[in-house]
Amino acid sequence: MRYLFIGSSDYGLPALNKLRQNGYEPSLIISQPAKPAGRNLHLTPTPISQYAIEQKLPLFTPMDINSAESITKMAEQKADIIVTAAFGEFINKKIRNLCPFGAVNLHPSLLPKYRGASPIQSAILNGETETGTTISLVSAKMDAGPILAQTKLSIAENETYSELKERLAEQAGDLLLQFWKKLITEKSLCGTKQDESKATYCYKITNKTCQIDWNKRTEEIHNQIRAFSLTPGAWTLFRYNKLKILCSEKTVEPANGEPGLICKIDKKRGFFVNCLDFKLLITKVQPAGKKVMEAVAFINGARLREKEKLGGEK
Repeated sequence: MRYLFIGSSDYGLPALNKLRQNGYEPSLIISQPAKPAGRNLHLTPTPISQYAIEQKLPLFTPMDINSAESITKMAEQKADIIVTAAFGEFINKKIRNLCPFGAVNLHPSLLPKYRGASPIQSAILNGETETGTTISLVSAKMDAGPILAQTKLSIAENETYSELKERLAEQAGDLLLQFWKKLITEKSLCGTKQDESKATYCYKITNKTCQIDWNKRTEEIHNQIRAFSLTPGAWTLFRYNKLKILCSEKTVEPANGEPGLICKIDKKRGFFVNCLDFKLLITKVQPAGKKVMEAVAFINGARLREKEKLGGEK
């Protein structure tokens, strides 16, 4: 079965790999153009593009995927189906109707929950203990098409975004292969309409979303740190500079002072910060312009002192 693979982030790599490992090569891979990245702003291809280049696979990186030129290029492939995974752009009706089986999307949530751009982070932020992967038909409304396949995944208590994303990406690959084999056998798509009354939405992560408010409960702040670790990183101000907090541990020790105050330093574990209710142990950080480090190393390098304050506006 001929297919086009449309994706940008590394989330889609295990799915593409899984198909290829089982003998299903893409007719064409479509990804976003290379963009400036890093301190020197070098043009950097997306992870999907980089993979295609390394594997010598046919690659197309249009400025506008919905342009007439792009649609002509895709139509020339005479594909049976389109697979999309974290592409990052709207796909119009002409593309959705280009192939006999249409276009299907891999989404890291149990739709109709967490439609949108940040389903993994949002699930962790909200303290969910379960998420999963959904394959749905691509429709005009974002993540609202009929569900073709779905499977669940438990979220570990202290699991971070980076860890959960990796597991969900692998799960997506396994689910896509199951779906693929069934499609080849049955030669038809049978989807279940989503229950709109149960739909929830999530949005793009902003710098403000990642800023820690120490006046919140320990549970909320801990989940925020997990949701944005390792990237983009929950952050706070320390000595007027941005400090990313990348790993924490909840405690049941009541806060003893104002929120944001460094109330205790443990040179073997990290440092404790007051939240609204309890103390939070910080175990991994990234100071501005420096590498990720254990909190113990930061304590020594910054000569951290008890009673110093985290927080404030930048």
